[in-house]
Amino acid sequence: MGLPWGCSRPSLTGHARGLLTSLVTLLLLRLGSAQLRVVGPGQPLSATVGQDVVLPCHLSPRRNARTLDIRWIRDDISETVHYYRNGEDLYREQMEAYAGRTELSRDGLSAGSLDLRITRVRPSDDGHYFCTVKDVNAYHEAIVELEVSATGADPHLSLGGYEAGGVRVLCRSAGWYPLPQLLWRDARGQHLPSVSQTHSQDQEGLFEIEGAIIVTGSMEGPLSCVVRSSRIQQERESSLHIAAPFFHNAQPWKVALALVLVLLAVSIGLAVYLFLKKAAQATELEEKDAKLGESPYKNQSSLGSG
Repeated sequence: MGLPWGCSRPSLTGHARGLLTSLVTLLLLRLGSAQLRVVGPGQPLSATVGQDVVLPCHLSPRRNARTLDIRWIRDDISETVHYYRNGEDLYREQMEAYAGRTELSRDGLSAGSLDLRITRVRPSDDGHYFCTVKDVNAYHEAIVELEVSATGADPHLSLGGYEAGGVRVLCRSAGWYPLPQLLWRDARGQHLPSVSQTHSQDQEGLFEIEGAIIVTGSMEGPLSCVVRSSRIQQERESSLHIAAPFFHNAQPWKVALALVLVLLAVSIGLAVYLFLKKAAQATELEEKDAKLGESPYKNQSSLGSG
């Protein structure tokens, strides 16, 4: 049976169009949320021990971040470097090593900037950081790599004594981060092999390195010790010229010959002394015997004349 005149079936096309609109709107909202990213610098940052550094991080697309949950984390120890939530810095959750040394840039939050300032950089600050953002629907993060460095003092050169037919030379330099290289060079710039090399780290995390080399009389010109940081391409260098007389004393056979001659001279002197002493004692005994032999005859002659 047909519908009354002027009446029509509900428009299926209208319902479908409304449902499609709702789905598209929801999809766009989800896509908008999914497109929000946390962006880091994309390359390692450099910082010098004792100075301040800013770790850059921002939202993309730019949006107000004041109401977000922002946390900076060390990736290797998974502890909080700085925590911001609902307009407040929550320092009670901060790891002790960063206490009083971090600051989230408040001026840039409204524009999506999440930059973190670290003051008085230490060697232990070296490494990777997670810049994380959490809101109601999603979690986002970016990695920021910080490379800390320190250039140490000029190398100190000193003589360590005679060894293996040459002179042992020591080179020491402190105040480096990370661990540097220690190289020896002759007057022509040629590298020379070390016989030993050691290093240590002080309470602040800075390295001291020490190396040794045996220098023989065949070397001409000054000897140079170079301590180099491969991270920042900086080096410190000191030179030393060893005079020729040092190498004469370093010859083992000469030392042995001198020792033999000294011992021989001492032995001869002692023998002569003992010989002379023995001869003197023999002479003294002979004189005493002679006096004792003459005394009885003198007494007898005195009695006869009486």
